Amino acid sequence: MYACRSATRWCALVASGLVLLAGGDVRVRRRASGRRAEARGVNGENPVWQQQLLDRLSDERGKRVIFVSHCLLNQNTRYLGGAFRPGTVRELVDAIERDGLGIVQMRCPEQCAWGGVRKRYILRVYGARGTLWYRLLPLLYPLFLWYTRWRYHILARRVAREIADCTRSGISVEGIVGVGGSPSCGVRTTLDLRRSLEVLANTPIARLNRDTMNEQAIVACRREGEGLFTETLRRELRLKQLAVPWYEHDLLDEIRGLRARLLSGA
Repeated sequence: MYACRSATRWCALVASGLVLLAGGDVRVRRRASGRRAEARGVNGENPVWQQQLLDRLSDERGKRVIFVSHCLLNQNTRYLGGAFRPGTVRELVDAIERDGLGIVQMRCPEQCAWGGVRKRYILRVYGARGTLWYRLLPLLYPLFLWYTRWRYHILARRVAREIADCTRSGISVEGIVGVGGSPSCGVRTTLDLRRSLEVLANTPIARLNRDTMNEQAIVACRREGEGLFTETLRRELRLKQLAVPWYEHDLLDEIRGLRARLLSGA
């Protein structure tokens, strides 16, 4: 009798299992699904156990950051003749720290794409008039521009993913700071890169000095518009539906020896 009852229970369990595998009791499946959804959290984000950890390990982080162009924290990566501080733009860093923001330093796109800190790929253009390089410049410039945009696209995607990660993690990205007059990171003003390279190519090395570089190849070649990297990063942020304010540090202020200021770039 006992063996018969055990066999009956075993058959009932097996039958119940088969029913569940085949579709089962909807109420049972809904309860299980609800428990799994509760464990995952809404849309797979911020599950209950993670929120418990966040609550128990709450600390002093302000959960507000700002992304800044690389050379504002490290002027060693500036173009030759373009560093006006030993290291950082101190007054800009002080203002950000007073606001209680964390600072995220973006990689220098020109360092990544143009041959390292010294931008070795464009050094051959300096004083190149009358050489084979100068004669090839009209042919090489479109290829150089295509290569630059390709490298900037890779870098912009990484930055956009980092900004998205901050947002998902509950950290507010208060803005992105570019550099006015930069061919890459300009927000309101950029550089006519081709015209600037022509100036450098037509200036003999013996006559090229810091004043010539900044006044003729930079200031005189400024124009309204976005830099190549800024343009690419804006596009990547739009694709991710991320709205982040833009600001521009005016390089002209540095060249003129004025105190740094931030201009809104929308």
